[in-house]
Amino acid sequence: MSILVYRDKARACAAAATMVASCVIEKPSIVLGFDWEPELWPTYRTLVRMTADGLLDWSDTRTFNLYEHVQADSAQLCETQLRANFYDYVNIIPENRARPATSGANWGVICHDYEDAILNVGGIDTILCAIRSDGSVAYNLGAQELAPVTHVERAGQGRVVTVGMATIMSAKRVVAVMMGSDKADVAGLVCSGSITPGIPASYLQMHVNAILILDEDAAQRI
Repeated sequence: MSILVYRDKARACAAAATMVASCVIEKPSIVLGFDWEPELWPTYRTLVRMTADGLLDWSDTRTFNLYEHVQADSAQLCETQLRANFYDYVNIIPENRARPATSGANWGVICHDYEDAILNVGGIDTILCAIRSDGSVAYNLGAQELAPVTHVERAGQGRVVTVGMATIMSAKRVVAVMMGSDKADVAGLVCSGSITPGIPASYLQMHVNAILILDEDAAQRI
């Protein structure tokens, strides 16, 4: 895992956007995994500006949302947020955008099908995600054991269908963002603490091409 520290949130988000943009330019048919955490919104807005300036073409790109809320439990869907902040402003073909189902009778089948969809395109090339102050990534919450592949987590706001840590670790590249002083304590654990299912993002230490982007506030205890 590589660790990059920037002066403030604006520079950190710009750096994350530049990394994702370079991946798209290098491989237009790239498969991307997207998180929708609010701290990533400036990154998405930067990618939108790059697209409007003619620097990026997403027409051959495929995307997978890293998680989705079960609609019966939450009115706030990840797809809605990603559309409002990103998808509606770039030329990713709707058929090339995938997300977990928001409803269904058999969640085991839903999770299996989503994992298969990722495998059928050869896996995810690059993941853009945020690490929360509890050390979770996507919706892999700290526990005694982590589910390796797509599964249902029970979070404070209800059920969430999320890719697993093995799915994330199988991506060729992971660009993970941590910003703000509220992340300072967990950032040290993620970067150099014990690798433990209690801090799911700590597994990124073992990823040969994970890039952790922090602002100075988040990095103060590294």
